Amino acid sequence: MPSLPPRHLPTRRARAIPPSRPRATWPLALALAGPLAAWAQAEAPSGPQLPAVQVEDDRVPDLQQEGSAASGYRARTAAQIGPLDSRPLLDTPYSVNVVPQALMENLQATKPDDVLRINPVTQLTTPQSRFFTGVTVRGFSLGATKRIDGMPNTNMVSVDMEDKERLEVLTGLSGFLWGAGNVGGTLNYVLKRPTYEPLRSVTAGVTEGSNAYLHGDFGGRIDDGGKLAYRLNVVGQDGDTATDHQSIRRGLVSGALDWNLSDRLQLQFDASRSVYRMRGSEAYWSAATGAGYPSADRARSNFYGQPFTLTDTAQDHVASRLRWQLGDRVVLRAGVARRTSRSDLVVANNTFIAGGDGRYLMQTSAWEYPDYLNQGAYAYADWLFATGPVQHTLTAGWSADRTTATNYRSSAGGWTTLTSMPVSFGQPVYLPDPGLVPTGSKYLAQRTLRRNVLLGDDIRLGDQWSALVGVNQAGILDTGYGATGASTSRYDDSRVTPTAALIYKPVPWLSLYGSTMRSLEQGGVAAATYNGRLVSNAGEVMAPLQSKQVELGLKADAHDVLWTAALFKIDKGLQYYDVSGSGPVIYVQDGRQVHQGLEFTATGKPMRGLTVVGGLTLLDAKVKENRQSPALEGKTPMNVAERSAKLYLEYELDDVPGLTLTGGAYYTGPQYADAANTQRLPGFATFDLGLRHALRAAGLPLTLRLNVANVADKRYWLNANYLGSARTVALSGQIKF
Repeated sequence: MPSLPPRHLPTRRARAIPPSRPRATWPLALALAGPLAAWAQAEAPSGPQLPAVQVEDDRVPDLQQEGSAASGYRARTAAQIGPLDSRPLLDTPYSVNVVPQALMENLQATKPDDVLRINPVTQLTTPQSRFFTGVTVRGFSLGATKRIDGMPNTNMVSVDMEDKERLEVLTGLSGFLWGAGNVGGTLNYVLKRPTYEPLRSVTAGVTEGSNAYLHGDFGGRIDDGGKLAYRLNVVGQDGDTATDHQSIRRGLVSGALDWNLSDRLQLQFDASRSVYRMRGSEAYWSAATGAGYPSADRARSNFYGQPFTLTDTAQDHVASRLRWQLGDRVVLRAGVARRTSRSDLVVANNTFIAGGDGRYLMQTSAWEYPDYLNQGAYAYADWLFATGPVQHTLTAGWSADRTTATNYRSSAGGWTTLTSMPVSFGQPVYLPDPGLVPTGSKYLAQRTLRRNVLLGDDIRLGDQWSALVGVNQAGILDTGYGATGASTSRYDDSRVTPTAALIYKPVPWLSLYGSTMRSLEQGGVAAATYNGRLVSNAGEVMAPLQSKQVELGLKADAHDVLWTAALFKIDKGLQYYDVSGSGPVIYVQDGRQVHQGLEFTATGKPMRGLTVVGGLTLLDAKVKENRQSPALEGKTPMNVAERSAKLYLEYELDDVPGLTLTGGAYYTGPQYADAANTQRLPGFATFDLGLRHALRAAGLPLTLRLNVANVADKRYWLNANYLGSARTVALSGQIKF
């Protein structure tokens, strides 16, 4: 729950009113405000009271103060975790990893890959050059789904990084927090908020190859009293990348506005427009029955797709939020958000053939991905009260989001074979554009409504013990439609997803916690084809799956380092394509998968001049039950690395003021390339080097950055579906004025 006592709200000269990141319906909030305000103004009983929120002219948003390079990128606060308001990580009984803006800037991140490949709790599985960034967390794929300021976002292309304040990665189940969602975890990108001091920053650089970009970040007050403040980010990017036959053109305009109507009432607004066009998308790899994967060392090119492949996407976003402190005991938080996305693709797939010694066949298809409309809303009321010596923050509220999608359209015949003769892995072949275009009509294909009614209590028992208990009635209404507009499938059900957690703080800088969580996962939709074979129940919308998790964790903020460790066990239901037999395959829900393991992270400055961001994951991931394919029981799911370790370092040179050396080592363990575990891809390690120099030019602060990723140009299989990225060089200069 949002935590209102002073222990959960550090001093914030940074803002007029602590920002409320989640999306919700503020018209509903206004309707509730009258009776709540009258009740809150009544004579208050004795007990703890909320401090009044004061507007200060010299404030700067609190999240912008956290996670600086000087602090070793150490964040102490989570901006938003479901219905939880901004709260210290030490008082959060879940595993949360924060990537702050300063680290994203110093990594020269222009795409999520740049951040997620070094993040200690994520395994990059789908590179953006395929058309979206996909990751695995705790051994479960998150696909293309992510959240923008808490709103579900199911568009199929990666998010822009330049207008993000931070990335918060919640690992594990989140049923009580988010309702229906991914089992492995949640990626929540937090948007930048207005500044109350002038901000003018311009960055120009080359991300890789000759692909150049220009980014302007501006903010400040609009009026002298600070009632209105703004933030504006503008990005232009264009040119060839370091990957052969690949280019990227991208544009972003993103704005945010704060309106402080009083010292207790704040409205926030934000809107953005993003366009993205890439030529030369990465090829998707698979292996036919009996075929094997050649060693990646045999790769003689950094591009195995086709020059005519492309991704063309446009996204629009608009949102508003309200935060209203009613009296000294009640806070109302609410807002709404709307996001649309459109994606057109031409892609290439490569399939290794049996007995071919690394030879493969090539196919291509033109797709029009669904046009997505994501709408989100919620309203929460937080009430602070006491029962004797026990303090409570009771949160009650409602949230809902709706996703509307059109149908997939593909070129006639689905996949088109580019050549009937196999191609050598050592000598990729590039062919002219066959001119494929999607066929068929476009129509409304699916509408999904996810709704949550939540009640929870954040309980404090003295200085050392606290508990978080709550329940979320999570529901899913999913309807599929045919080309005629008639409903073809419908599912409407709900489940109770409770949570219970206990935190013990023997000393203020150390937290020990245990938590249990249940979650509801939206069922999948059977595709028309799978690996070139027809699906007999195409279009069927599957029922939601239920999962459960138990976690024991430790968090310590000591010696200028935030240390975290978590032991976890996740039990999840399965859905997959049953490919047994020679006829059409069928999409089924059957069996269970259990992942248990250990996560460890460290972020901060363990010694003067040295910054460390790293961690490791040790995982035991197994299929425990599969009635249709008993042979899979005890097997590790494909594309899941059970061992990974990552370490990013910075070292400030005393002899050269302002000069910082950077680098990292990133290891991903072996993975199986098939469900039967007959093919094992070797693990791989890559290394980065770089430097950063902060100086002054014409009296203005200037920061020069150079980063070299995969400095040894290691060739490796990222997993069974993608080759790893070759060496890339990024160079930029940032000036503030």
